[in-house]
Amino acid sequence: MTVIRELTLRQREGRAINAVAELLRRKLSVPNIYLEPPPSLILADVLAVDRGGAGDLHAVEIKLARDLNPSEGQQGKPSNPKELQANLDSWYPKFSEKLHGIYQQVMSMPAHYRYFAIPAESFDLAFGELTHFGLFPVDGIGRLGVITIEDRGEESPTAEMAVVPERFRVDPAKLKAIETKLLAKSRPDIEVRI
Repeated sequence: MTVIRELTLRQREGRAINAVAELLRRKLSVPNIYLEPPPSLILADVLAVDRGGAGDLHAVEIKLARDLNPSEGQQGKPSNPKELQANLDSWYPKFSEKLHGIYQQVMSMPAHYRYFAIPAESFDLAFGELTHFGLFPVDGIGRLGVITIEDRGEESPTAEMAVVPERFRVDPAKLKAIETKLLAKSRPDIEVRI
């Protein structure tokens, strides 16, 4: 008999990182994938470099925190509709504020393709907020990608592309810093051996 124990947020995020890395491994052409690259270079949970490390940068920020998932952290079920609405009214402003901060972080990442990964059950609510902020940058070049993470209990979580990204313009100085300080000096965590 297998005993199912509650995973910590860090353990859940680690499993989500692996699911996202697997999604990028399948979608990209011979990617080099870095798990949790140095935050001094890029604030991302996963950084994948297409074409054996010589192509575009794909950066993913994963957020599974309780304040991005309305079904978590509830103390029992509200007993009446008024109580349910009060819970939502107090939760939603925090959700919107947190999402906006993460959105700004993701939109400023020095990567050609930028993704935001969230719990699948939060997608509808988060997508409404994200479209309010804008999936496109001010200069119109690029579109934020959204990946949903499906927690499947004891089985490995899965990652699916909910919104396909479009290529962003990247600051050449920031790109050069990543190329010289990370890509040229560090071996990727996941690479295709040829």
